[in-house]
Amino acid sequence: MVRTESPGQHAEIRAAHIGTLMVVRQSGRSLSLSIRSPRGIIEAFDPDHDLQLCMWGCPASQRINTLCPPALNSLAEAAIRAEAHCSALLPTQDVYFHACVFDLITSGDLNSSTAAVNALQDARNMISNGQGIHLLPVAAAGRARLQLLLLLLSILGILGGA
Repeated sequence: MVRTESPGQHAEIRAAHIGTLMVVRQSGRSLSLSIRSPRGIIEAFDPDHDLQLCMWGCPASQRINTLCPPALNSLAEAAIRAEAHCSALLPTQDVYFHACVFDLITSGDLNSSTAAVNALQDARNMISNGQGIHLLPVAAAGRARLQLLLLLLSILGILGGA
C-alpha cells in the first residue's frame, strides 16, 4: 500500500506481508528514507547481499567539494552558526542534531536542516518506545565532536587537494 501525505514531498510504502514501513521524503534536492522492519527481515541478509541504497556513489552535484575546502576559521564559524540553527530546531543533541549540523556545514543551505527534523518525526512515528528515539553520542565526547568534525573536514580538503 502506498500513501502520500504531501505529493512530491512525502510518501509511505507499507509492505504488510513482511511488516515493513518505508517513508520517503524530499527535502530540497535530497531524498531521505526511513525504514521500520522486523529484526528477522533485517538479519535475513548476509554480507554477500548488497543492501546499499547508492551502490555506485553519490551524484556529482551531491558530493562534498574536497578540492577547494573553506578555510578553518570559516569552517569554525559555519559550525557555530549550524549548531545554533539546529539547536533551535532539535534541542536534544542526538544523531538527528549532528546530522543537521553536518548537512548545514557541508551544504551551506539552511533548508537542508529539514531532513534531520523529518527523520526525527519519522522515528517518533515508527518507534513505540519514546526513549529509543534519541540516539545520544557518548557523553564524554562533549565539545570534542565539533573539533573532530572540523578536523575531518579539513583533512578531506587536504587529501582532496593533493
